[in-house]
Amino acid sequence: MPEKLDHLLVSKIKEGNKQAFDSLFFKYYNPLIRYALNLCKNNFIAEDSVQQTFIKIWKNPSLLPIDVPVGKILFSFTHNQVIDEIRKESTRKKYQDSLIYFQETSQNELQNEDKLRSQAIIESAIDKLPEKTKEVFRLAKQDGLSYDEIASYLKISQKTVENQMGNAYKKLREYLNPYKEIL
Repeated sequence: MPEKLDHLLVSKIKEGNKQAFDSLFFKYYNPLIRYALNLCKNNFIAEDSVQQTFIKIWKNPSLLPIDVPVGKILFSFTHNQVIDEIRKESTRKKYQDSLIYFQETSQNELQNEDKLRSQAIIESAIDKLPEKTKEVFRLAKQDGLSYDEIASYLKISQKTVENQMGNAYKKLREYLNPYKEIL
């Protein structure tokens, strides 16, 4: 008996009868949702897939053959729609992951370029220091020697090391002042 009712509904839907379509929709909507949820475990995909199935039928009722049970057709359409939605979601996810990776990579590259540019500017400023001042500064900052160790190594007084470092800082501030926004 239910198949005869479905057969009658399909005939009426093919004639453009909206009430027949509504009856078919209300009869199969919940079972199709449960089926779709079992396939994908995602409410949004399940609901969207079932809705797309009914839209497809409404727009093209000739997709419903009279000799095949309508339930079988609806479940098959819903199954295919769920698979399509899962594929689309997977593609979107891959695209988003790629975009995030690209953005992070680009950001890191920009930061590295900024760091290299800053280091080059600082190195250039250090190179402009007078020779003795530059030597004292490099021993202190690059080699990590204390003022006392520098004085002993260069055979100069600790006071001279302090003066040279003071001069180095003063000259570096002058040289680097135009770059203070980017350093």
